[in-house]
Parts: sequence; C-alpha cells; structure tokens
Amino acid sequence: MVQKIYELKIKNNNRAGSDLYIMDLETPDGIFSKPGQFISVLIPHKTLRRPISIMENTGSTIRILYKVRGEGTNYLAGLNAGNYVNFAGVFGNFFKIGEKNLLVGAGVGLAPVYYLKKELEKIGRDAKLIAGFKTKTEVPRELSPFIDYMSTDDGSFGEKGSVIDLAEKYIKEFMPDNICICGPVIVMEKISEAAAQERIQCQVSMESMMGCSVGACRGCVIKINDSGVIRNAAVCKEGPVFDALKVFGGKSHA
Repeated sequence: MVQKIYELKIKNNNRAGSDLYIMDLETPDGIFSKPGQFISVLIPHKTLRRPISIMENTGSTIRILYKVRGEGTNYLAGLNAGNYVNFAGVFGNFFKIGEKNLLVGAGVGLAPVYYLKKELEKIGRDAKLIAGFKTKTEVPRELSPFIDYMSTDDGSFGEKGSVIDLAEKYIKEFMPDNICICGPVIVMEKISEAAAQERIQCQVSMESMMGCSVGACRGCVIKINDSGVIRNAAVCKEGPVFDALKVFGGKSHA
C-alpha cells in the first residue's frame, strides 16, 4: 500500500487540559476521513511515527487531540502556529452507526467519539456523548459544551465516579442500539460487558504502538476471537475499530 504523506501548516496548537493539547492543521486541498480513523505523525530523529486519532475534519482543517506522554508528544506540544507537521494517512477503519448511539470517551480517547458525535449531528442521528477524566484540570473545556454527560474520578467536574458507572447508567436510561468506546482497556472491557448483557452492538477503538500503519510489520497485533477462532489482528489495518465481542467476548485481548 502506498502511503500518502502530507506536510501541513499548524493553525493552532493550544493546551486543552493539564496534559492535553488540541492541534489544528490546515488542509487547503481537503483530506477525506471518517470517525475512528487516524494519522501517523513523524517525530524528528525517531524511527516510528506516532498514531493519533482524528478529532475533527472540516475539509479545510484536521484537528487532533493528544496527551503529552513522552518525547514524541512533548515535541508536538512545543510546536507553534506556522510550524509544519509531517504525517502519513489517513489510516484504519471507522465506526458503524446506529439509530440511537451512545458514545464513550475516557481521557484522550474522547477524540474519535467526539468526531463521531459531530458527524452524527450533521445527519440527524440520535447520539449522546459521555466523557470521563481523573480530575477537573484534565477536562478539555473547549469541548465540554458538546459533551452530554461528564464524570471525574474525584468529582471536581461533572458527576463523581468512574466513566464506567456513568456509561452503565445511561445504557439503561438511553437504551441505545449502538455503543462506541475509546479509552483505557479496562474502560472498554467493562462497558462492552454491560452492552453485551443488554444485547447492544458495541465497538471499541483499540490503541497500540505502530510501525508501518498498514499491517505489514505486524507490530501492533492483538488477539481477537473471529467466529470461534483466536487469531492475531493488526490494529492499524483491521482496526483500530473492532466489534467489542471479538476483542473482549472471550477475554482474548493481548
């Protein structure tokens, strides 16, 4: 597969929370994407690109939400408007939609489900967005008006407690026919179990370190249960969005 490489100018790169940043990249010629897909950003002097979910795509601007975790994301946080970012993409599959969609994002996992919420609004589909963070300082205030239900572990913003408990509550109250989740593995696993109990279609967006982003290097494989057969699946090529039952139905995640 031929990778498309882009060199795009940064419009804005602003702190959105304590360790969260939102970067806007100019796309004058337009780049097509769907919620759940990602780009792989080049970090100077590093071998591997950094996969980052697309948070929004207006046609003229691609937005990404990222958390400062190491050298790569620390480099991104130091860039300013007018600097350029090199990335490959767009990669991966995307979320399927239902008539009533419950979307759950924990921490930086908010990005792809926020994107999905915006796209569902455009076509008039019913959608509720839940987000969870550890504390108030992590909440990206720019995005909070678009979040329907919020939780923080310490109760400093929104409801107190785990986003898992909040999601389980609204699964019963909202009764969606489709649930989409992105966040830590434990969050996706527990919410997907609640979805399975209610026989609701559930999809999870998996994260993994990637080398090639096209499925060739097999560096990002996870184990899935594919119709009773346990096999390796490359997150970059077959994902990052998977049917939750394939990943967690048999406790088969890597």
